Amino acid sequence: MSDYSDKIMVSEEEIQPDAKFLYPLMVWKTGVDGLYHYFNSSWLEFTSQRLTTKLGEQVYNLWACCVHPEDRQECEDTYHIASAAYNSFQRQYRLRRFDGDYRWVFDTAVPKFAADGSFSGYNGYCMDITIVVEEHTRQLEAALDEFSSLKSQLIQTEKMSSLGELVAGVAHEINNPVNFIYGNIIYISEYISDLLKLVKLYRKYNSQPVPEIHNFIKSIDLDFIQEDLPKVLESMNIGAERIRGIVLSISNFSHLNEAVMKPVDIHEGIDSTLLLLQHRLKAKPGCPEIKVVKEYGNLPEVNCYGAQINQVFMNLLANAIDSLEESVLSCTSNEPPEIRIRTFIQGGNQVMICITDNGAGITPELQSRLFEPFFTTKPVGKGTGMGLSISYQIVVENHQGELRCISTVGRGAEFIIAIPL
Repeated sequence: MSDYSDKIMVSEEEIQPDAKFLYPLMVWKTGVDGLYHYFNSSWLEFTSQRLTTKLGEQVYNLWACCVHPEDRQECEDTYHIASAAYNSFQRQYRLRRFDGDYRWVFDTAVPKFAADGSFSGYNGYCMDITIVVEEHTRQLEAALDEFSSLKSQLIQTEKMSSLGELVAGVAHEINNPVNFIYGNIIYISEYISDLLKLVKLYRKYNSQPVPEIHNFIKSIDLDFIQEDLPKVLESMNIGAERIRGIVLSISNFSHLNEAVMKPVDIHEGIDSTLLLLQHRLKAKPGCPEIKVVKEYGNLPEVNCYGAQINQVFMNLLANAIDSLEESVLSCTSNEPPEIRIRTFIQGGNQVMICITDNGAGITPELQSRLFEPFFTTKPVGKGTGMGLSISYQIVVENHQGELRCISTVGRGAEFIIAIPL
């Protein structure tokens, strides 16, 4: 793994694709060691700070000196707890603005993973929410229902539109060079195979080369190169195929620029979502691999907003993973963690999607509030309480369907989605 304490900071151009759809957000990055090694211009302008060094320790101190002393320890604790399990996290704290005034900011961070699957730090962004907090404090009792509905609508609209814009650019920019690489690997393999055959023929009929050639062959370990080079090319081919698959899954997940209902393959949407969550399903310290069992029925294409339905799958599957991780950590279940996904047609006029986990389950008291805006059972800083509320709105209001939960404490939970054909 890289030592981020002495790594040159990432350029701002690199962060642009991640931040453009929510600009002007204040963006930061950390490395595997937890040190901050990047701030974008919005963060620096907000805090009136300047980067005087490229060393991670000093950049970290730049963050620490701007956070309110009363909030700093809690922020660091939230980070360390999340990073120990490679989880996303959210936190609220006070950040000193250029005029010396401390402003409340809302921070969101998602983990980064290297090509080999190892954890490599966090990408994060924060926004000034002081006005929202003050308004919320003054008018909470009178405007809670209206605010909740508006907040849910704004988050959903922003999330779906920004996701489509982001993925459109990323998928397009990645797909073209990957296809170029993938298409040319075949020719490279043929050319190198011919060259290796030529080397073998040369060595067969010229077994005593001049000393200069002999010494060079020995210095580069030609025998190893002849053996390893085809393996390297095969690895490149597998990697290119995997990238193509990921790009396709991202495109399928987002269903770019869909403003109207279209026929959608539900199973393709579920599979694309699972691929995007693959890093959370893998075994990690303190939690074994989460097994996914798919029991797909014979479904026709369903007329729906594909990106919105995929967002529902993402919310429900992410919640199931959270529940299983918490169940493992609290030792409330001895069974291997498992998510079961069933699809079938009911009554000839409804498509049913059932997502079940064998986690700790949900009490009846909590079940009655699951779909309320801002209600969450997750620790402070980890959940906003909007995922299930947005999912309910998408299924019930946007698709005239049903979304309900069946759960028994100690035996897991099942979320059932019904979409009319």
